[in-house]
Amino acid sequence: MIDKGIEDSVIHETPYYAKLHATYRDNANFTRFFSVLKKIARRDPFIEKLEYNNGKELVYLGRRIFTLQGDFVSNYLKFLEDESNVDEWERFFERYSKHIFDIYQDFVQGVSANVVIFEIANRKLLRDILTRQMHTESAETKSLVSERFGAVINQLFSYTRNSLTKRTVVVDNIIIDSYENIPFVPRTSSLDIMKVLNPSFMKKGLPEPIFSSIMKGLARYYYTDETKKIVDAINKLPSFNKKSVGEIFRSRFFFPDDSALTMIIDALQMRARRLISDIADKKRDKTEKMQNIRKKISETTNIMSDSLINLAEDFSTEEAIENMVKRLHRSVIGNAYDLKILKWEYQECLDRENSLKEIMHYRPADIGGLVVKNDWDPYIMQVLHRHEKIGEEQLQLIIRDALNDIRNDEAAQQLMSQYRTPALLKEKYDSRMIMGKFAKIVDEIITPLVKCFLLEELVDYYPKLSDMMTAEGIRYLGEEALSGRVSMIEKDVNIVPAEGSASDINVQRYKNLVSVLIYDIRGSTFMGAKLKNAEKESAIRNLFQESMLYVAEKYGGIPVKDTGDGGVIFFAKNHYDIKDEKTLNPEAGNVLPAVRCAIEMVQEAKLFVQRNIHRYHDWFREAEEREINFEGATYAKLPPSFQSIFQVGIGIASGHYPRELYIEKNAFGEHDLTGMLVREANLYSTVKAKGKSTVICDDATVYNILLNVERFSFLSEAGLRIDPVQLNIQQGLEYWIKQRATRKGFIFDLHKIFAAKFGREMADTEKLKIVLDDSDIVIDESSDIQLEKVERAKLLFEIYTEALR
Repeated sequence: MIDKGIEDSVIHETPYYAKLHATYRDNANFTRFFSVLKKIARRDPFIEKLEYNNGKELVYLGRRIFTLQGDFVSNYLKFLEDESNVDEWERFFERYSKHIFDIYQDFVQGVSANVVIFEIANRKLLRDILTRQMHTESAETKSLVSERFGAVINQLFSYTRNSLTKRTVVVDNIIIDSYENIPFVPRTSSLDIMKVLNPSFMKKGLPEPIFSSIMKGLARYYYTDETKKIVDAINKLPSFNKKSVGEIFRSRFFFPDDSALTMIIDALQMRARRLISDIADKKRDKTEKMQNIRKKISETTNIMSDSLINLAEDFSTEEAIENMVKRLHRSVIGNAYDLKILKWEYQECLDRENSLKEIMHYRPADIGGLVVKNDWDPYIMQVLHRHEKIGEEQLQLIIRDALNDIRNDEAAQQLMSQYRTPALLKEKYDSRMIMGKFAKIVDEIITPLVKCFLLEELVDYYPKLSDMMTAEGIRYLGEEALSGRVSMIEKDVNIVPAEGSASDINVQRYKNLVSVLIYDIRGSTFMGAKLKNAEKESAIRNLFQESMLYVAEKYGGIPVKDTGDGGVIFFAKNHYDIKDEKTLNPEAGNVLPAVRCAIEMVQEAKLFVQRNIHRYHDWFREAEEREINFEGATYAKLPPSFQSIFQVGIGIASGHYPRELYIEKNAFGEHDLTGMLVREANLYSTVKAKGKSTVICDDATVYNILLNVERFSFLSEAGLRIDPVQLNIQQGLEYWIKQRATRKGFIFDLHKIFAAKFGREMADTEKLKIVLDDSDIVIDESSDIQLEKVERAKLLFEIYTEALR
């Protein structure tokens, strides 16, 4: 049976989903923040869950949650303005808490981690709503509200957690050690939050300005030197460029001094220098290939020019000259496209070289620009290095300077007076007592606060208050929801679980493949019967074959065999070297050129008829008897039997060399292909559809394209009728989930290619019967399409340039 999990696994490994994952799960920031949380909240089960996801925990909140929490904030702020309305507030709180408890209970479902997820997501939402409603208030007002607000929220969630303990083992240490220890402050800058927390600081024994000044003085002691780790990471980067170098610094707390900057710049220059040397070799190779192609064009043009002169001297038919011109045209165009690709590859080398040279010339200021510095970094670093000490003399200087900031605050001055100690010349303060209070504030206020903000960085809820999200964000959220990696609170969205993922399958085996394309010319037997002239039939076929081979060579295909009624084309990454007889070992790569070639071959077959339809009255006498005015005839006016002439059936099979395909030279010194890919591509080329050409490929071909393109969509009925841009987030999420769950194939958006799963039964000659749907290909043993080495049947796709309706 076909393992449906393979396709899901391929989807998750595509560059497109990697980009979405990096954006919406924010791996670099996760690494940065999670490393801190792991150190300050050790051995907590929720930390293990976050680590398993290796990125943000995504939560979808239903619409009722937003309404409830908005009403809660509004009603509580109204109550704080006039506390005489206590009865009205209590009636509201009773109704509100019942609704929240019901949603809480439905979501938790006996899973301890869900308790923490629910609380963090809802507390984050409440903080955002409170921030929006209090952004113009003073620090004093925010401080008062934060204290009261935190108390009532803690009361609510503590009650709900305790009510669940009879049914669920609740591990809520991370909530109790963070949120329940501090006021619930609105989201703002770290400096403003410190002002809001000043009353809490005073209760612990230090005014906020004194605490903040001491923390700044300690900064130079606890900015961790991670230079060695940075250098190691630079040397191990699989893709070395400005973006990947920047990611190293973005994922770490790193504040380098001059010595560290010098070491990092040396490491960057050394790595860049080695890569520039490799690029120089590639540029020489590209230059040599371009020179060879130019030489080949010149030689071919001269030879064919002489042949054309000879044909003109011995003129007999136009077809001979036309065929020669077509061969010249095909040769020049094929080589021209090879030149175009090589020039593009050479330019890529230049761009890469220039990018590396920029890194080579990095200065300390450039590295400093890559270092991420957030408002909360100093507080996070203080929590990580809470045991660092500061010298007595420096501490006294810091305190004296900070006293200026509290000169108008009588309560703060009175608090500091208790730390004064006798001194001969200058006023001194008891450093031991002050640093004790400092440590107490770090442990009891700063550490819980840092935990709160780290948790809210690592748990993200959707939709946002603005209900705005990009189509790609909705798509990623839908995909993650189907895969069970989004927590759905108050499930307004209809989730249909996806098939189990084949996580143990190495989908990268599809990343680089070679391809065989076989095309079969339709109606050739009918054409021969009507022509009754072998010479004319040969000339017409040659004319058509030239059109097909022109397209094949344009996309880097290597024509291997002319079968009379079609041909065999081979696609490999190093097609230049194979054509130039430099090697017989094909390199695997992207198979997209084979699919693009097939599509254009179908289009070229239509154009061939349009260009030559005026000749039909000379080629086919019966057509003339049908009284068709060929001077103004169109393809649509041709009888069905004549329309079938020059349609093509194309089969593409992709796989690994030499296990599934082997290339060698035959007795005539020409390239020859053998192996299962040839047999399979030939079989796919025999698929017939009434009134049109067909392109059939195997799943390996489609999966290879998925793993190599920057963007794709799902092909489904929903995708043909709905514009996701016009949907709100819930409608959009349901749309993407439906599209993903009911997909019938893929759309490669940037190339306008549709790949639809083949879902019909077809019969072939020689007693072959193939059932093509979501199950196995059933075929009798003589065909041997399902070999033991493959270990599974192949799912086939039909390729289009427009969606099926």
